[in-house]
Order: sequence, then C-alpha cells, then structure tokens
Amino acid sequence: MKKRVGLIVDTTSVSKQISDLISLSKQSENYEITALVINRVERKNQNLFSQIYSYVRRRGLNKFVNNALFKIVCKIESYVVKRLSKFRNFYSETKLNSEEFVTIDVKPRISKSGLVYRYDEEDIRRIKELNLDLLVRGGSGILKGDILDVCPNGVISFHHADNEINRGGPPGFWEVYERNPRTGFIIQRLKNELDGGDVLYKGFVSTSWFYSLNLAKLYEIANPFFHQVLDNITSEKQKLAVYGKTPYSYPLYTSPSVFQTLIYIIKTARVLASKISRKVQGKSARWGVAYQFSEKWDDITLWRSKKISNPKNRFLADPFVIKKNGAHFCFVEDLDYRTNKGIISAYKITSSSCDSLGVVLEEDFHLSFPFIFEYQNDLFMCPETSEKGEIRVYKCTEFPAKWEFHKTLMKDVSAADSIIFKRDKVWWLFTNIDKSGVGDHECQLHIFSADNPLSDEWVAHENNPVIFNPLVARNGGLIVSQNEIYRVYQRQGFDMYGQACGIARITSLSPTEYIEETHSVIEPHFFKGIKGTHTYNFDYDLVVFDYVEVSKKATGT
Repeated sequence: MKKRVGLIVDTTSVSKQISDLISLSKQSENYEITALVINRVERKNQNLFSQIYSYVRRRGLNKFVNNALFKIVCKIESYVVKRLSKFRNFYSETKLNSEEFVTIDVKPRISKSGLVYRYDEEDIRRIKELNLDLLVRGGSGILKGDILDVCPNGVISFHHADNEINRGGPPGFWEVYERNPRTGFIIQRLKNELDGGDVLYKGFVSTSWFYSLNLAKLYEIANPFFHQVLDNITSEKQKLAVYGKTPYSYPLYTSPSVFQTLIYIIKTARVLASKISRKVQGKSARWGVAYQFSEKWDDITLWRSKKISNPKNRFLADPFVIKKNGAHFCFVEDLDYRTNKGIISAYKITSSSCDSLGVVLEEDFHLSFPFIFEYQNDLFMCPETSEKGEIRVYKCTEFPAKWEFHKTLMKDVSAADSIIFKRDKVWWLFTNIDKSGVGDHECQLHIFSADNPLSDEWVAHENNPVIFNPLVARNGGLIVSQNEIYRVYQRQGFDMYGQACGIARITSLSPTEYIEETHSVIEPHFFKGIKGTHTYNFDYDLVVFDYVEVSKKATGT
C-alpha cells in the first residue's frame, strides 16, 4: 500500500517546483500526495503605504531598504531568465485542483519577524487525523513546534545551499556573490534547530554567472532528487540521516545589504561586459591538443609538450590515444565553430612527426569525447552523443579510419563523456547524466555494470549518482597503469567550463560502493595564456591532453 504524503503550502497556486514534484510523485510505486495543508495567513486589507509602514515597524527601515533594492534586481533578472528557453517556465505557477486532494486550512502563529510558523493544538489534531506518513514543506515559513513530529517520518524540506558553509539565504545568491564555483542543496528532515535537521541528501551544481539564473538551474536540477528521497523514505530504504553533522563555523547569511547588492551589480555587470566584449571582438574559448612522450603518465613536465595545430575554422579537444601496430594514434573531437558541430578525427603521432589522418567518424549530430575500448579482439568507440539522446557504440572495421555504428547501449538519456572498462570480471560504464533537461552534465557521475560492454542490460549503481559535485564529477579520461585504474575528472570554475582536471585512483568499486582518491590535479599553468584543461589520457609511452585559451575564431592554419 502506498504511503500517504501531505504538502504544506500557502495557497493552491503553487510554484513550478511543487507542481513538478506532484507530477513525479504520480510515477511512484511507494507514495502518493494525498493532502494539502494550506496556511491561511490573515492579512489586513492595507494600501501600499500601510504595507510599507507595517513592514518598517516590524523589521526596521534598513531591512526594508535592503530588501527593496534586492527585489528590484531580482525582478530585472527574472525578466531575462523567462526568456531563456531552458528556464522559460521557472517562474510560472500552477493552480492545483483541490478535488484531487484532501484539503484542510490551518492558521499558523507567526513570529514578529514574520519568519517562524507554529501551529496550535487544534490544527495539529486535524493534521494528525489525515493519517499521513510524512509532510513536505512546500510553502513559506520556518516550521517549529509539534508540526515536526505529527507524522512518523516528520517534515521533509529543501534547503538550497550547502548547510556546512551557507545557512540562511537567499538561496543560490551568496555563491554567485562570492564567486564560488559550486552551489549546494540539501534535502533534510526538519528539527527545531534552524538548519539543524537530518540531512537525507546532498548535491552540488556549477554556479551560474548571475543570481536568478543560478537559482533556476539549482531548483531544476535538485527537484528530481527530492522525489527520489521521498521514494526512498516511503519504500523504507532510508529512514535515518545519511550525512554526518559537522560544527557550523560560518555566519548566518541573510538578504544582502544595499552595499552588498551594489557590489553584486558591479560584479555581474563586469561579467556581462566581458561577455559582450568577447563577442564584439570575435573571441571565444578555443581548445587545442598537445602530446608528449613519457614512460610514466605521472612523471611529465607539461610545458615541454608539442601542440597539434588546429585546422582553420576548427579546434581540437578531448584527445584519446591508443598504440597499435607499433605506432600511436590520437582520436580527437574536431569541432567546426561555424556550425558548433563536432566530428571525430585522428592523428598518427611519432617521435618526429604528427600527421593528420582526417575524419574517421561523422554523424548528423554532434560528436565528441571519442573513448576507445577493446572487446574480444575488436576495437570499439563510445563517443559523446548526448545530442542524439543515446549512448552509442561504434565498431572499428578498418583501423584507424573506418568506424561503423554497432549498437545503442542506452536510449532516451542525456549522457556525456562515457567511459567503459573491465574490473574484477565486471564491465563498468561511467557517464555524466543530466536528468533535469537543462543540459548540465557537469555535476553528476552515474555508474552502471554489466557482464559485457555491449550488454542490453546495464544495472544502475545503488548510489547513483555516486558523485554529485561539479568539481570532480565529469569524466576527463581513463588511465590504466600497473593494475591500477585512474579516473580523470574535470573541475569546473565559476562561469568556467573545464578549468582544470584531476586524476583519481579508484580504490573501491562494487554495485553498492564507489570510492576514489585524488592522485593529482593539473592546473592550467603549463602554456602561456591558457585558461583551462579538462582531458588527460595515456597509452604506453604517450600522454595526450587538451587546453583552452581565449582567441579569435580564425585561429588555426
């Protein structure tokens, strides 16, 4: 029998996030949202002047001025977000059909600050009579008191920040203000202590360059995992906190002051001006590939490497190398920036030369990240094909120039930068999946296993995503050396894709556990003027990697 879940809301007109959660819940075999608990807050029929006067009396003139300026900024930014196709509906509201739910009205007692909500005995009794298994906070107010214990599984809530470094609000703002490369969120079971609830889930997304965009992205990516947590709780897979607590040593964040808002405006204006300037000058991020012969992948001086010249109107990235027939062959993403479409090209590299072998794989959709693996004496390539909505494998029919589509490993999935390898008689697929639909492949690493790399039945890891952090999640390659397996990962910066890459040794891999330890981090200091690096690979005695610089589009010969 499905568990009964109730929503605490302020009105039957709910945000897109709550509407999406209701939609996701209808797919669950473990729970259903059956009730609405509606906060009926008595508000006096006041004109605008009276409302302002009442707010100033309650919270002070400084707080009013601070919030007023910040709200103006948010209003302007929301206008921009509404015009972005991926987030066009973020600020929309949905009118719930109250006939689909058991609905009760409650009247919370609100603190003088207007922030804390408590409920009297009669309202608590009425909520108990609903016989709910848990409540979801979907409205305003910091909930305290008996409401937190009215259901066996308590009250579950979003907190859109990393509670170890950011408690308070506004959600997603201070990460942009402080130029933090990642913005966190938690899903917690509330307790009376502010932000002191049991953390049931935690994740991070890469921080966007202005606040409202960052907020929209954060909510869209986090929402499916709220549903996942509810599903786990109601299926009795998850009853207790899964994250340990640490002492909180940061201040309590609040709405920015006038001065802080002005600083934020200046910072954001500078980023916008830089973007406009680049566009006017015809400059953009241009990737390149370099290589160096070395007996050891980790004993190398990168600035001594040789660059592969970018073809005119194109750039190279995502290099992978394989030694075959006594020679090294490097496969790369070859992107025409006039069309923004990638193909796969190959180079033959010797100690004295680097020769282009031309295009080896092209589709009518974008290709990149040409990961190569061997199975039953055949070579296969698993390039990134997220634009197709599939994970595809191509078989080599004539090395190195001819590759033919072999099969689809997964359909209807937005996945990037997949790697496939064998360990302990099991084949593993590591990939970066975006479930939100916003095209973010930087923050989640998903693992699947099968008995062979061409399987139709890949089993998802119990803890997917095993990593939820844009500083380490996205794949950048795979190194096998001395019976050890190293995953290369990308580190994203603030408003910067592919800022650096790290190399982590896989220490534990099973259907229920994944542990890796960082061996080293490669910073973009080895060539003059470069801004980032995100792929690093090795085979026998050749290292290949990429780098990015900001230059005019016509770079290359």
